[in-house]
Amino acid sequence: MATGNVEKNGKITIPHTFVIISTFIIIATILTWIVPAGTFQRVFDEATGRTLVVAGTFEFVQATPVTLTQMVMSIFDGMVDAANIVFFTFFSYGFMVMLIKVGAFDSGVGALIRTLKGKDYIVMPVLAVLFSLMGASFGIYEESYGFVPIVMSMAVALGYDPFYGAIVVLGGISTGYASAAINPYTVAIAQTIGELPLFSGMAYRGVCYLCFITVFLICLQRYGNKVKKDPSKSYVYGIDFPNISTSSQEELLAKEFTVQHKISLLICLFTVIAFAFGAIKYGWYFSELSAIFIVMMFVIGLINGKSINQICEDFVEISKNILIAAFVIGLSRAILIVLQKGQVIDTICYYFSNSLSGLPKIVAVEAMLVFQTLLNLFIPSGSGQAVTSMPLMIPLADLLGINRQIAVLAFQFGDGFSNIFWPTACAVLCAISGVPINKWWRFFAPFFFITESVAAVLVAVAVLINYGPF
Repeated sequence: MATGNVEKNGKITIPHTFVIISTFIIIATILTWIVPAGTFQRVFDEATGRTLVVAGTFEFVQATPVTLTQMVMSIFDGMVDAANIVFFTFFSYGFMVMLIKVGAFDSGVGALIRTLKGKDYIVMPVLAVLFSLMGASFGIYEESYGFVPIVMSMAVALGYDPFYGAIVVLGGISTGYASAAINPYTVAIAQTIGELPLFSGMAYRGVCYLCFITVFLICLQRYGNKVKKDPSKSYVYGIDFPNISTSSQEELLAKEFTVQHKISLLICLFTVIAFAFGAIKYGWYFSELSAIFIVMMFVIGLINGKSINQICEDFVEISKNILIAAFVIGLSRAILIVLQKGQVIDTICYYFSNSLSGLPKIVAVEAMLVFQTLLNLFIPSGSGQAVTSMPLMIPLADLLGINRQIAVLAFQFGDGFSNIFWPTACAVLCAISGVPINKWWRFFAPFFFITESVAAVLVAVAVLINYGPF
């Protein structure tokens, strides 16, 4: 996995991802000394099953600035707090990469190429749409991490680069998550807080999804076509990705698609279906999904003739290659830990919400979008941002004569797309894919600003058409 340690471009040195995130930890610590501490009262809400902010209850409290010692300790606290995501990443990667280790992935892709007979160019865009629908309908996000090495390998096999495969999964999931019509972790929570009918306004959000997925597919194909035409134009040219298959298309076509390989891929399909069904029907989360991946990793290894010891050795090798990703996930969480200890998040929300009072409707809605985008720098969690900001945005929308549905839309766009841009969120995606953050931004920074522009137009249109009426 590429670490992005140091890259020299002329006289410019690109800092390691750890350095970038640590810089934000330091900035967060400084904020706790500058921004006054304050809190809103919170109550447990039966409808959402979450603890919500109570609007109008903000009060300044005694300052609790984070000391140097506490700042360093927050790194450990962040690692502990993010342990569920960290270990889920290990187990999901172990399951998926095992398909590569036993040869099932390579032979399966070879069989797919033979079947499509020159029409393999449709595979990756179709996958991108499927991942976007997973994010849009099921609210899947972190759960997609295990698919990354598989799709990156597929991209290489089809003549693209590994980054193209990462864009398909992580860009597709992010686009769907941000523009969803029925996302249970953003739309449902925000609408419940706003006392709106669940998933109301779906038609317009469906139109928004079509706009965003179209933009994404255009950007995806422009990059893919450029790389396929000239591999040296790849943003990750010369970077090593040890957890993916690098077999050429000719090598894949020559591989035999054995019965064991077919059974392995069917097991993979069954696992994905069980994973989606359990998450939707029974609310399975990281512990249940990790259990499935652990069991199926061993089943696939055994079917393909590996011993228990060999499977364990393979898992250790796979885990070594994503150790950086695990540290990045925990290190990123330390930023939130620092801000919570300093009690400044509520103060930031209070100042921002007050600054919107008295603005014209369209200007206020655009300001809401900007506020939600900036807030995601500090709270890179859709549900966490919803329960913090929506109890403030809903009464503010009422005061300004803006439909509550539009406030939900501004939250949804501001939260979702900034996950691919702010280093507090995208550093995790970079670590999972092995793409250095400066290379990541070469594609996703322009894409982020395009989507923000489209989002600004769509929320303005929502005001003009009186989107709601709720």
